[in-house]
Amino acid sequence: MIYLDNAATTFPKPREVQKAVIDCLARVGGNPGRGAHALSLRAAEAVWDARCEIADFLCVRDPSSIIFVPNATFGLNLAIKCRIRQGDNILISDQEHNAVFRPVYRLKADGIADYSVYLGEGDVLSNIRKCENKNTAILICNPTSNVTGRKLPIREIAVYAKARGFYLIVDGSQWIGHGVPDPDVVGLADAIAVPGHKGLYGIQGSGFLYLKSPAGNATFLEGGSGSRSALPDMPDELPDRYEAGTLPTPAIVSLAAGVRFIRTYGVERIKEKETRLFQYAWSRLNDISGVKLISREEDAGAVLSFRMVDEAPEETARRLDRSGIAVRSGLHCAPLIHRAIGTFPEGTVRISFSVFNEEKDVDYLVQKLTKL
Repeated sequence: MIYLDNAATTFPKPREVQKAVIDCLARVGGNPGRGAHALSLRAAEAVWDARCEIADFLCVRDPSSIIFVPNATFGLNLAIKCRIRQGDNILISDQEHNAVFRPVYRLKADGIADYSVYLGEGDVLSNIRKCENKNTAILICNPTSNVTGRKLPIREIAVYAKARGFYLIVDGSQWIGHGVPDPDVVGLADAIAVPGHKGLYGIQGSGFLYLKSPAGNATFLEGGSGSRSALPDMPDELPDRYEAGTLPTPAIVSLAAGVRFIRTYGVERIKEKETRLFQYAWSRLNDISGVKLISREEDAGAVLSFRMVDEAPEETARRLDRSGIAVRSGLHCAPLIHRAIGTFPEGTVRISFSVFNEEKDVDYLVQKLTKL
């Protein structure tokens, strides 16, 4: 199997990650923060070590600002819904995933807040200015499209958001792990949601939300926190305020192992390899007369979208699967950008790379597409 669906979930997982999960299941059997016996303390130590690993990777001073969540969607919902106030206006880009679009759409449908969509092409800051109004309180940005790989000027957006007093939420799903995190952006952001199972090479069910400070008075989930158990409400302190219930220790351990893996491999080296594979694939696919490239050459990164002429993307993906090639087809849970680039409602065929892909994988894809 040639696996080219890494923007959904990276596969295979590094051996270091696999070993860390197995060791955790074999040796760390306690419930973190829920007991004073050795196994519980060992689990709590593993979770704290993971917070420290991630905080250091992001150049964040306080590991307690790392909130463990099962995926980026959970983290984004938490950040948005705990911060929102009646009558707020939310700015989102036209390349947001449904993990952002659906929560803000629901808030509007429920009469709680409104949203505006700014364009990610051209002068993005000017586009944001055209959309904001006196009620704008939150700005959300997805720095890298999961469909085309289009990049938004995240640093300039972050500076602008802070100058205007907006609460800045960043969807790091296709950003973190694909280059060294910009410490200026991290420092300006109020919240960054990151899945563990994509660019950080953890297992599914792992992820984190960086919160500079509690998102607001609201809580997202209530339950046991392992601390201040006599209180009827959730504790005020991070991370306990947003981590109700038993934490998935094996998933968290996998996330920490994944972060260590990419740091050892070299995050800039990962970025260079993904860019090289994109450029090679873009050039090879551009030579096939029956292929229409959707991603632009300047979008070079881990994600590339295309379509076969006169064939639905889902059919192309099915035929490639029969040839032993795993790709993604459809809207990729991001209908806004498909409407913007004219590929709605069928979407595109998407290939996406990891450190385990090589040029020979692209060669095999091109060989099969040429036959198709």
